Amino acid sequence: MESYEEWDVTLPSIPPRSCLYYLDPVGVGTPSVESFTSYVARLAGAHCVTPKALITKVIFPLQGKVDTSPNFSSRLNAFWHGDASTLNGIGPAASEWVETLQAITTCSHLRFLTMLSFRDVLALKKLVRQRKAWCPFCYEEWRCQNQVLYEPLLWALSGIDLCPCHQQLLVTQCPHCSKTLPSLTQTMRPGYCPYCAGFLGNLQKPSEKEEEKMDMEWQYWKAKTTGDLLALAPHLLVPPSQEHIARRMQVFVDDYAAGNMSALARFLGITVQALWGYIHHGNVPFFDTLLKMCHCFSLTLGEFLTTTLPSPFIQKKPRFSLENIPIISRGKGHPVTEEDIQLMRQTLEAVIRADYQSDQFPSLKEVARRMGFAVSTVQKHCPDLSQAIVLRYKRSWKEEGNQTKMKQALEMSLARPIPEPLSDVARRLRCDAMVLREHFPDLCRAIVTRYREQIDYAQIEQRLQEVLASQEEVPAVAALAREMGYSRHILDAKFPHLCHQIAARRHAERNRRHQEWVAAEGEKIRQVVLQLHKENVYPSVREVVRRTGNVFWRKEAREAWRLTLQELGYPTDTFRKQD
Repeated sequence: MESYEEWDVTLPSIPPRSCLYYLDPVGVGTPSVESFTSYVARLAGAHCVTPKALITKVIFPLQGKVDTSPNFSSRLNAFWHGDASTLNGIGPAASEWVETLQAITTCSHLRFLTMLSFRDVLALKKLVRQRKAWCPFCYEEWRCQNQVLYEPLLWALSGIDLCPCHQQLLVTQCPHCSKTLPSLTQTMRPGYCPYCAGFLGNLQKPSEKEEEKMDMEWQYWKAKTTGDLLALAPHLLVPPSQEHIARRMQVFVDDYAAGNMSALARFLGITVQALWGYIHHGNVPFFDTLLKMCHCFSLTLGEFLTTTLPSPFIQKKPRFSLENIPIISRGKGHPVTEEDIQLMRQTLEAVIRADYQSDQFPSLKEVARRMGFAVSTVQKHCPDLSQAIVLRYKRSWKEEGNQTKMKQALEMSLARPIPEPLSDVARRLRCDAMVLREHFPDLCRAIVTRYREQIDYAQIEQRLQEVLASQEEVPAVAALAREMGYSRHILDAKFPHLCHQIAARRHAERNRRHQEWVAAEGEKIRQVVLQLHKENVYPSVREVVRRTGNVFWRKEAREAWRLTLQELGYPTDTFRKQD
């Protein structure tokens, strides 16, 4: 009897099919994880429809939000311009949308595109932006490298104003139409303006004045520690709870502040009532408040929310930080007193004694700026301590760890598709460009050469000549350099004659405007004096100031007042003539 092979004709189990494509989110488990609103827009693009079509035809019906009433369009408009931003946060809408999209895409880790992992330790308000912010350098790099254009969750969080990758301020207005952009729109495409369809990436550097207004070190620390927290979210076995914050704050009150809740509240910059609420009433801090508290304790967000501090850490005070350096200067025009010098010496001694461990030792320039003085002022009154800080700063960059860090940063800069100036590399490392040149001259020379090769000198010369030929008001050379995306020294070094002509013309225009203003103010004061004389009121300084609001701090104003009194026959022999 012949035997034959048996076949199993049982149908294999077919896994459940999703309603929509299984679209993998970008960067889960990294600081650059994608935001939920960006994922919705990319999901719509993957199906060749607009976000409006995806939401109104698929998502809303699954959520039972189909509405045929006449005011549905107005409610939908309110969603685009306000409620959509909450999808990146911790509210009920974020939770509902995550469940809906996970069900129709079978993608099970969409909650990490929101802040839902930290819903029990963060306040609902002041967490996410109402309007979009982005880094144009990231968009430009991604496009040059043919990578996916998306919006990181980090950009959607309120209080994060700097890109940690490029150390540039985030942009909040379209460079083409100057409009602010909602988090999600009916026709949104990540990387493009929904109003004018212009690409949001470019290489133009922000205004130096804008950078001066912001503490770049503080902004970088916020962006870095928040990014690390977002990368940690998928690896948390148990989400952090409010009880953890309450226990943590109670430990700091007992061990750091010796039970003095008021002292700890002053140190953290919050009210005693707020601190009491965190410990006893189950309250949770706003996101920006939590960042400030973590920075005061020299802890990252991940350490504060997810770890238990060892006892030795609690028993000692937080590491010395530049943020804790007091402002000693009383402003320009105020002489430095003996008390100021004593405080200055105490601060410099604290900097020298500080245990920086993994932190980079600060430069004398950073310390002086924190105290509110020029470097020359600190060196004049504390030459010994200033020299000690300078020597330790230079010595810190000779350590093996910092040498490796500098070399890696320089090599990464050379590997980038978009050239960048050496000053940007130095800013990321928080060191001076001369330090980089001293230790790695060849790499620095290669970076400078590569950056200069992409400079369009013909365009710069043409723009400078256009400014000189124009009859309009001449902008400053620094403003022209920012406009073209270069530093001023490039213009001064290559076109000194044109820059000198622009500066001279601008100086002459400013002098002319000043003279016009002086003449207008003088005429205004003269008319007030004549009116007071007509009213039989003596035109004293007080009366003129009361009528004009002029406080007579300019000599031209007093001279106009004196000449008008002299014209009317009032005695002015006792008045000092303003030269």
